[in-house]
Amino acid sequence: MKRRRVLLATFFVFVLFGIPARAYDFAGETLTYEFGWNGIAAADAKVKIRQGNCSESCLAASLTVTGRKYLDLVWKVRDRIEITCFRDTYLPRTYTFFQREGRFHLDTEIWVEKKAGLLRSKRYRVDKNKRYRDKSVPLENTFGPVSSILYMRARPLKVGDKEIIKAFDGKRSHMVEWRVLAKEKIKIGLGEFDALKIQPRITKSSSKDKKSNVEKVKKVLLWVTDDPAHVILKIESEAFVGHIYGELTSK
Repeated sequence: MKRRRVLLATFFVFVLFGIPARAYDFAGETLTYEFGWNGIAAADAKVKIRQGNCSESCLAASLTVTGRKYLDLVWKVRDRIEITCFRDTYLPRTYTFFQREGRFHLDTEIWVEKKAGLLRSKRYRVDKNKRYRDKSVPLENTFGPVSSILYMRARPLKVGDKEIIKAFDGKRSHMVEWRVLAKEKIKIGLGEFDALKIQPRITKSSSKDKKSNVEKVKKVLLWVTDDPAHVILKIESEAFVGHIYGELTSK
């Protein structure tokens, strides 16, 4: 059970990246990924991006993570995330995460409170009818989960790039560093691609928690297409014995 939570945590770790130098039009994009452990498929994730229905120009995105049916009896996963972000900066507007993993049911919501200059969050443990203490962090240049992948992809990435940014997941704030390590040609099920190899790493968090899935992730590597879209092709993580993988299966 804990291993599968780490699998999903890995997906959220790899999307925490830097402030874009340009805007890229991601609206209309649909990407599907397979995730697994030691070569065994465990879950599928689908990302859909569209023009948001906001008073200000924004993007809306949804992410669904569905565990493979053969695992439902031991650990059923049906996660869903809905976000909106500003179209020109990709800064977060709203974020809602309905986490449904086995008996663990947690709702997390993040929203912008402009007058106070804060990103606020509330978390509710559905299966235990428990409300956690609300959290807030300074709004300026602070990013949220999932939409951060757009920040990274909108960068004019090149080998040697390094950046550190602030990110907030509703429970903790993090300082996240990412580095572009190399250009590589990689082969996945969809074919062969020219790719950039990137390593993200959490360098500091607002609190240390031995039960934190994020802090269990030892090393994450990802590969993105070497073109302006910077589509994520492949993910690898050394989160525990063996390795977690993610791979693009359709776009």
